[in-house]
Amino acid sequence: MTENLIIGVIGLRFAGLPIANDFAKMYPVLVYDLEGEFDGDPDFGQSQHNVLRGSTIEILDNPERIAEAALLIISVPVTISVSKHPDLSLLLKACEVAGSHMKKGAVVVISSAVYPGVTEEKCIPVLERFSGLEAGKQFFVGFSPDDLREQFDSTAAAKPAKIIAGQNSSVLDYISEIYMNVFGQRVHKAESIRVAEAAELVNTVQQTVNTALMNELAAIFKLMDIDTQDVLRTAAVKKDFLRFSPGFSGNHGKAQDSYQLTHRALAVGHHPEIILSALRVNDGIGQSIANSIIKEMNQLSLPLQSAAVVVIGVTNKEDSAVIEKSKVFDMIEELQQFGLQLQVADSLADPEQVELQFGIRLTPWQELAPADAVILAVPHKEIRDAGWKPIRKLLKNESSIVFDIKSVLNKKNKPESLNLWRL
Repeated sequence: MTENLIIGVIGLRFAGLPIANDFAKMYPVLVYDLEGEFDGDPDFGQSQHNVLRGSTIEILDNPERIAEAALLIISVPVTISVSKHPDLSLLLKACEVAGSHMKKGAVVVISSAVYPGVTEEKCIPVLERFSGLEAGKQFFVGFSPDDLREQFDSTAAAKPAKIIAGQNSSVLDYISEIYMNVFGQRVHKAESIRVAEAAELVNTVQQTVNTALMNELAAIFKLMDIDTQDVLRTAAVKKDFLRFSPGFSGNHGKAQDSYQLTHRALAVGHHPEIILSALRVNDGIGQSIANSIIKEMNQLSLPLQSAAVVVIGVTNKEDSAVIEKSKVFDMIEELQQFGLQLQVADSLADPEQVELQFGIRLTPWQELAPADAVILAVPHKEIRDAGWKPIRKLLKNESSIVFDIKSVLNKKNKPESLNLWRL
């Protein structure tokens, strides 16, 4: 059944790129950009040709040829609204497109992070309505989390298993055979689609709660004049220590997905106090760090209205160009209210997208003016490797202050008169 198979992928900017690349190792792949941005943005289109490496990958101008795909993977983002509820509109739109064009007997795999029940309660009805077919008899549905976006260790032993689920055992076996052809033995069959959906959110919730705990501990230790990193390094000698660090919660690419689980928990009658509390801590971390920065600058008698400040890094995590869900912009917005002369730099972020989405102009590194303070928010590899040298060049003098939010600079090498603040 898996010979001469064609794979269809709906979604391009989200996880569609790595999905298409992985499946193209074994199968011809058709990719359709749901939002139509490929045709309207020549630069984006060219960048996709550069990333889509497989010679068997074809980007479609319209969705009609989706009917050629026996296995159709839907991978589009599910965002969180201002009211902290999941926005399924793009996912359901993708289901409309799939339902309108897929062939009888096709298998549709939802590969977006969703709360338990979305695939069966939301997606299947849309697929049935637009296809005129009955799920489980005339077409079939599965689920596999979109963790292909993550960067794993290059050794096979370090790579996590790929979770898959199907609406019945036959569908599960079919999906398993295809995924094992692509990912080898790193495939785990979940007991049900809902189990797989829930499992995808567990890792996110763990990251959310543990990051919030570290952020709260950092605030406590700061009041006690204790270096948080010294505490964590010492605590790590304990056998059962779990390594998490304080910082912007956006560093976990899918941190807001925790709201998916809280949304569902509240709907079924449970108030998830711990998770909601953690989310509140992390959601406010940008403003909290900004207020700490202002406090430190006041203590150093730096005039806020004229102080030159450089912010380095705005993406949602190190060595990534993704700016969505980055809490750095919350920090910048808060700092702007104090009249600081801000310059912002990031070697990986797209300047046009940053200005379009957040109204912030990125300054090339070589054009940065000397600063009274440097905020090292997201240290990409070149900064981590270079250490203090490029940071010192940005400072007006050795009595300036550096805010090393991720604690990547070696404090033992700090110039004696320079002020260093770490979260």
